[in-house]
Amino acid sequence: MKETTSSPEGVPPATSHSRWPIVGIVLAYAAWGVFWGAWGALLPAVKEATGSGERELGLALLGVAVGAMPAMLLFGPWVDRLRNRALPLTLAAFAVAVVPLGLVTSPWALGIALVFVGATSGALDIALNARIAALEAAMGHKLFNMAHAAFPIAVVFASTGAGLGRQLALPVPLLISMMALLVFLTVPANLAPLPVPAHKDSAPKEKPHGASLLLSLGLLGAAVHLVENAVEQWSALYLETVLGAQPVLGGTGPAVYMGSLFCGRLVAQKLATRIDGRTQLSLAGVSAAAGLLLVLTATQPLVALVGFAVAGLGMAGGVPTVFSMTTEITEPSAHGAAIARVTLLAYLGYLISPPLCGAIAHLWGLRATWGMLAGAGAVLAVAAFALPRLQPRVVTS
Repeated sequence: MKETTSSPEGVPPATSHSRWPIVGIVLAYAAWGVFWGAWGALLPAVKEATGSGERELGLALLGVAVGAMPAMLLFGPWVDRLRNRALPLTLAAFAVAVVPLGLVTSPWALGIALVFVGATSGALDIALNARIAALEAAMGHKLFNMAHAAFPIAVVFASTGAGLGRQLALPVPLLISMMALLVFLTVPANLAPLPVPAHKDSAPKEKPHGASLLLSLGLLGAAVHLVENAVEQWSALYLETVLGAQPVLGGTGPAVYMGSLFCGRLVAQKLATRIDGRTQLSLAGVSAAAGLLLVLTATQPLVALVGFAVAGLGMAGGVPTVFSMTTEITEPSAHGAAIARVTLLAYLGYLISPPLCGAIAHLWGLRATWGMLAGAGAVLAVAAFALPRLQPRVVTS
């Protein structure tokens, strides 16, 4: 059965064969994921090159947040003004910003470089999601899950590739320059102009309580990020120190989770027009709670890996759904500003996750950390139903 599509008044959807803009956004997400996946694997080499201790490295890494948060807050309105130019400009800026990371030789220089990386990455985050929203309106397809799926699979391959590069003794400046070039090469693929939505259209307007809805979506996004960041950072340590896994098996924890995010987002993409947003967010919370409870009670590493996979499969649609709902309750002309506000709030989950999990692990052990995170998933599952039931504005045919 053929489903209908809707588009803003005066802005006809792009023809079904115009797939290049979709390819462009997927490539951009993948390139972004390649950098951040490889960066984690290159940190030991960067630590050595800059002569940083653990304390100095930790302070330098704060530069990412110091740069990203104000950039997210300030760049949102500019995305709405720049429209088609926003993503190419931020991709190019991010590519330029990462190059100095291979050249720094001191902790303070690393910190300064990471401020610029964080600022351009934060702006790129806003531009990417705003571009997806514009593509959805122009092409009549739900795209958030598909585009976001490119990030975790790129992280998996990039972290492995960067590790191989270090094993082959390739210079860190060369590896980082290659990543910068890869990001820059996605600029031409995202130059195609999209129709600009009229200010008065048939899309849902921002609701009377739009500000409170955006606040709620941002906080739910923070809960998702809290869990995701914890699994990425603590899963390998838990597998090795608590469950006695060998390093080769322990290192698969983040990879299993990222791989399940990729698979889950492909599934969520298929279901995007069949299940409303609040139900998807609730299912994400239920999946996180179930999977992490399995991790909490596991006595064997393989059982914990299954738990991470279960959590990832359900949580996969969490962040894309938050942004999709954000665009559904706001005017197309204000998507950038709305996405910026929600992203800023959601990013707090990343910032809170390391110290919170670390404090709980220090006081009660790593198992207690998974218990707290399972509880966060349960809260997400219940809180999602406080949101309105929004029907998808555009559907695939």
